[in-house]
Amino acid sequence: MSLQIKVFCAGPLQNNVILIFDDASKECFLFDPSFGIEDILRVIDQNRLTVKAVLFTHGHFDHFAGLSYLLSKLPAEPGIGLHADDLAIWRDGGGSRQFRALIEPPCDPNIMLEDGQHLILGNSEIEIRHTPGHSPGSVIYYIPDLNTAIVGDLIFHRGIGRTDLDGGSFKSLQESVHRRVFSLPPETILIPGHGPNTTVGEEMENNPYVGSHSDLKLDDQDFSE
Repeated sequence: MSLQIKVFCAGPLQNNVILIFDDASKECFLFDPSFGIEDILRVIDQNRLTVKAVLFTHGHFDHFAGLSYLLSKLPAEPGIGLHADDLAIWRDGGGSRQFRALIEPPCDPNIMLEDGQHLILGNSEIEIRHTPGHSPGSVIYYIPDLNTAIVGDLIFHRGIGRTDLDGGSFKSLQESVHRRVFSLPPETILIPGHGPNTTVGEEMENNPYVGSHSDLKLDDQDFSE
């Protein structure tokens, strides 16, 4: 297996930006490029990588803020992937209006992601799972060869994404986590949109919002991120 993964903490909201590349083909996928991606561009250049696609876990502004700058620095335009259910949020500035800091949306995606879709990088497959809750079009990316899932703002280490933004739903988030995350092997590494990595098993056992010991009601929620 020649698949490699690097995680960068970028921007004022400390977003996790993920780079996955195939050593043999030198092709890569970049996930959720936020503010301040110069270090990522240096790694792409140093390793002589070709960005095959830029993929998004969801359409909030802090996850696409670096896309326009990234595209201006690449020699060829990559595919841009987003679930269609987040396209309206994307086009409206990714929720930035609610924070009184309007971020102009970048160009529209040209790849509409779907539940159950498989993307190919080198000899590896990446499975897309639709996981609404934090936003209507949130998705996670499961990479079996790396024993890893990129989960965006759906779930964090002992936390979950907020559901009080447009299109959010705690009930949908809870269902997404139980059906689409907790169905993965317990040792699967979860890379969230912010904060440290965790595992499926850790969150099943210890997450106070969706784990096995969760007994909170909707009105009791204290959401992170």
